[in-house]
Amino acid sequence: MKRLIIVLSSVLIAVSVFTACGKSEDNISSSSSAVNSQTSSSETEKNEAAIYIGSGTEYKETLVLTDEEITPELLIEKMSDLTGWNLDLAKDVVMEGNSITVCFAKTAAVFTGPPEEQNEDYFVYDIKQLCELIFDSIKYTLQYNFADQMAEDSEELDVYFCTENDEPITIGELGITIPADEPYTGIGTEEVNNETQSSTKTAQCEFEGLGDGHSVEVILDNEVEVFQFYDETVAKKLSAMTPGDNFKCEYILDEATSTKILTKIIE
Repeated sequence: MKRLIIVLSSVLIAVSVFTACGKSEDNISSSSSAVNSQTSSSETEKNEAAIYIGSGTEYKETLVLTDEEITPELLIEKMSDLTGWNLDLAKDVVMEGNSITVCFAKTAAVFTGPPEEQNEDYFVYDIKQLCELIFDSIKYTLQYNFADQMAEDSEELDVYFCTENDEPITIGELGITIPADEPYTGIGTEEVNNETQSSTKTAQCEFEGLGDGHSVEVILDNEVEVFQFYDETVAKKLSAMTPGDNFKCEYILDEATSTKILTKIIE
């Protein structure tokens, strides 16, 4: 009887040990799978790029982390999201040799101007400032992100701009054309044609109100007149005025279009 009890006890002990070992192995296996899953998740890498907003030699950097492939189109889209500027493209960006060509749609801000409600961090006063920021920012951003794979140096990577049908971009309000067949080097300045524009005139005006971001209504010689303006200093002074304020200014008359261009506010 005692021998039978001993045998049964041995069997029970063996079963318990075997069961415990099985559970231990299962727990180790499960724990290992969880660790591998966490490691795999943490090792998922995102693509990184940088967007630069500015002009000339001064730019503000914003890092972009994304699961998508870094392409010129993606960076321009992210720039649009960041600033609020419409940067619609007419077609995909062309990358070949040591050059990149960006083709804007007619709905892009370089043609339509700033949005009605602007992002305060990227506020612009006029179409000239907006276009300069757009062209310079895109050029600098594309050179920074793609020069390594296309050119030995970022400055050797040429950036071209055009519009639909590969035509040059003409900013009529500024009298400026961005050639489609020449690398972009800057927006330049408005060319004053002596045949169509007379010398600077001086006037005493009464402020009525701002128009579409680059125009202002004034009373001049008891008549309501509309002046165009593209100078940032002029824009700041006008934005601080209220209807009825009097000011002295200088302007140029474009005789070809009868457009009065406000160039300076004296007082």
